[in-house]
Amino acid sequence: MTESSTTEAAASGDMETPHGMESRYGAPKRRISAKSQRWMILGAFLLTLAAMIYVTVANAVDQIDHNDVGYTIASDTEAEVDFQVTKDFDATVQCMVQVLNSSYAVVGADIVTLGPQDGSNPEDRSQYYSTDVRTESRGVSGVVDSCWHAD
Repeated sequence: MTESSTTEAAASGDMETPHGMESRYGAPKRRISAKSQRWMILGAFLLTLAAMIYVTVANAVDQIDHNDVGYTIASDTEAEVDFQVTKDFDATVQCMVQVLNSSYAVVGADIVTLGPQDGSNPEDRSQYYSTDVRTESRGVSGVVDSCWHAD
């Protein structure tokens, strides 16, 4: 075979050999064994499970929950709001208490600071509170807007 016919054969793909394929495209990829696939799936499952447990525990610690219990509209300039807060015993939290009018506009607001409390049972984490809120006009409802950890 002459040099020109070798070049033509190579150009037309007639001389493709496994060695020629490797030099052009690289070595064929090795497949992952079934045993390795099972271990990778098990590892991914355990990692996902650990992440779910971490997120669940992290969200349960230092969690604050609040519920509206009731309200009393005492006059055009004052209302009383009763609410329940669930928090850790040693946590200090603040809650935004609002009085709303019939258009859902805020006519009075107060930030209430709730300090550490005594108790050891999980049921003792929930406490009832009451606060008076001054209003600029007559309100029709009282609510707790939000609660957060005090710095």
